Formats: sequence, structure tokens, C-alpha cells
Amino acid sequence: MKEVRSFDLFDTLIGRRHFFPQSTYDLVEKHFPFPGFAFYRQAAAAKSDHTLPDIYRHMQQMLDLSDDQAKTLMEFEFQTDLNQIFPIHETLNQIEHGDLIVSDTYYDLSQVQQILKKIGLKKKVHIYATPAGKYFGTVWEGIKKKHQIISHLGDSLHSDVEMALSKEIPGQHYAGSTPTAIEKAMIEFGQNELGCLMRTLRLQNPYPKDSPEYLLWNEQTQLNVPLLIQASLYLSDFCQKKKKSRVLFTSRDGCLWIQIFKTLFPHYESIYYFSSRYTYLYPTQSFVEYVKSIYSDESVIADTNGSGKSCQFFFRNHMKIEPTYFSIVNSKEGNHCILRKDLAHEGVEKMNYDVVGALYDVQDGKPCRSSPEYDLSYIRPSHACIAKCVEYLPYYRFDRYDEQIVEWAVTSMEKKLEIENHVFHAKVHAHIEENNRMRTIHVLESGHFFETPSAQ
Repeated sequence: MKEVRSFDLFDTLIGRRHFFPQSTYDLVEKHFPFPGFAFYRQAAAAKSDHTLPDIYRHMQQMLDLSDDQAKTLMEFEFQTDLNQIFPIHETLNQIEHGDLIVSDTYYDLSQVQQILKKIGLKKKVHIYATPAGKYFGTVWEGIKKKHQIISHLGDSLHSDVEMALSKEIPGQHYAGSTPTAIEKAMIEFGQNELGCLMRTLRLQNPYPKDSPEYLLWNEQTQLNVPLLIQASLYLSDFCQKKKKSRVLFTSRDGCLWIQIFKTLFPHYESIYYFSSRYTYLYPTQSFVEYVKSIYSDESVIADTNGSGKSCQFFFRNHMKIEPTYFSIVNSKEGNHCILRKDLAHEGVEKMNYDVVGALYDVQDGKPCRSSPEYDLSYIRPSHACIAKCVEYLPYYRFDRYDEQIVEWAVTSMEKKLEIENHVFHAKVHAHIEENNRMRTIHVLESGHFFETPSAQ
């Protein structure tokens, strides 16, 4: 017999957006709609043989449902659960042709096949789906007659490890689906939806484990995503109080924040605002005209990290007005910000780098930039993670701002950034910025453009 590996299904190869299976019952109750569905569904399961048809047979008896009503409701539950699931790439990528999927589930073979199709599994595998075959260990004897199993991977210490080992199958524990300490902390903060989103994004990390790209993606899920979501809640409240309808997200550090904010709050006009310290201090006439074309009394300039001094200098001298300037972190007095602490804020900046170079002008509404001063291979994973976050945001609800999450995230970015050893050091970053600033001044004063000017 060919040597094969075996894998559990739920919380090993696939996850649910809201972690617990009961979350599907809550969604059915809300969207079918079916008042009391979650209660009756779990009560019926306790009386059943733990197959879906038998669960719904008991549901019929309890609620006096017709066959058609029960069939419709059962299919709605399955489709709702199917819409909840996502692939766990770390484990899914390990499957080879001929491997096994052994699952304790109330779903039948056809439904498991639909689930595997949904998560994009292309490999030909053998599926063994029983209500409790792994839990009691009874499923393994029959499987061992057909396959030589060299390992089984799953999230349950009892069903996937202890019972497998009792049948002389090397059982391995997969702990990745368990919420991290940070995700658990979100739940303790009363931010269950945020914790679930962070877990969903973390488990969809597409990069090789422990690679710099893998760490960059994970740092986004555990630190920057909660920061930007909380900052977006605060900024929306700020705009309502100040009667602002247009938000100008400062380039370059606003490149990720704007994606999250405009997804959560589409009723605002969100604009990626081309600006830089240099263009504020040494503006061309075309840059002045660009700013005049987009800034109005209804505008607020949003930045992740900044004192706003160069922005104020420009607006006072060239626009003759005081701008409404807002930042997430700022140690200076006089501007609007969320967190005004005596902290270093370079971590916030590093987590929000853009994939474009420094701005030196805006001509005809298009940004003119130098080449990026850092390796974009270390920037793209962060952008890919935020793109995935934007895809999943509509499935979650965030309605409560919590300042302690912002303070914790910013502090953690400074103290615990794993990417620091792989990407940037503060001194190197400062050196790059200074070199770029001096190069910009030299080129513009000489009347020549950069070697590779671009409009992005």
C-alpha cells in the first residue's frame, strides 16, 4: 500500500469566519429568518445520531415542520455554513494526491466534497466522514485495511491525537486554529468580531511559515488591522462631530488605512491625498493648485503619524487657512489625534509603508515620485493582507471604539515588531529618508527630474 497522510477537516483544513459552529446557527436564525433556531437546532442535535438528516427529523418533531419546510431549512443551514468557511493555507498546502481527509461531522460525503471544492482543493483525496468515528476510534480499523497512514493531523487532542495513537497512527496536533493570545485579548476587551476577523486573516496567510513575508502578514493581522479599524471608528465619529464629509488620507502612510476606512464608511468621500513633507515645504505652483482643487471646508487631512507642522506651514502660507489635521499618533500639542503619548511612533509608520516612492510634485493631478527607497518584496505582503481584510470586512460588525486597543497596538508595534530583524532598522530608515530628501532638493534645484520619474 502507498504511504499516505491523513488530515482532519474543520479547524485544520478549513475555518469558520466566526470560529464556533454555533455561529452558523445564529446566522440562520437571523437571515432565514427562524426565531429560536439556534436553541432548537442544538436541542435536536442532542437527541439525534448526529447526522444532519436525523437532526432535522427531531427538528420536525419538535416544531411540527413539514418535510418541505425541514428540507428547505436544512439546505439553508448548509449554504450558510458553506458561506462561512475559508481555507487554512498552512495545512491545505500540505495535501498531496491520494491523502486522506477523516472528519467527525454531521455532513455527508457529498456535502464534504462541496466544502472542499469551495476552499479550492485540487488534489484527489479519499474522504471518510462519520458522526463520531474519530472520537471513539472506530473509523481507523477500516481505513487501515486500505491505506498505510504515516501521520494524521488535526486540532482535537482527543480525537486527532490520542485516539489516533491508540490505533497506532502517528497523531499530530494542529494548534493554529486556536485563537492567539492577542485574539483572545480582543474578545476579553468585548471585541469578539475583531478577534474573529484577526483569526480569519491570520489563518489565510499564504506565505511559507517563518519566512519574512509570513511574519509581515501576521503582524498586520495581529497589530495593524485592529489599529486601523479602531482608528476608523474614531475618525468617523470625529468627522460627524466636525461636520466633515471628505477625508484626505495622507500619502504615503495612509495607503492601507484608506482601504479599511472607505470599506467601513462608504458614505464619506475618501481620497488618497498626494503630499509629503517636501511638497509642503517646497511646493510648486502645480502642487498648490492640486491642493486647492481637493481641499474644502468639509475636508479633514488624516495621517497615521505626524505632528502636522509642515502641513500647517503650507496651508497658512499658500492657502491662507488653518487645515483640519488629524493623526492616529502624535506627541505634539495643537492638532487632533487619537493617542497623544510620549512614545516613539516609527512602528506605525513601518506597518503602513506604501509601494511607491517619495513624492516631489503633483502635475496635472498626477503624482511625480522618485523610485521606492526600500525593497518592495517586504511591502507587498502587508498590502496583500489588507486587501484580504477588505474582502472580509463586510462579514463583521464593528460599532464600539476602544482607546486601550489603540494604545496597546501602538506600544506593541514599537516593542514587539518581529519584522524589525528582517526588514528595517530605525537608523537605516532615517538614513534612507535623509538621503532621499537631499536627493530631491538637489534634483529640483538643478532643474532636472529624477532618473525614473513616475506618476502613480
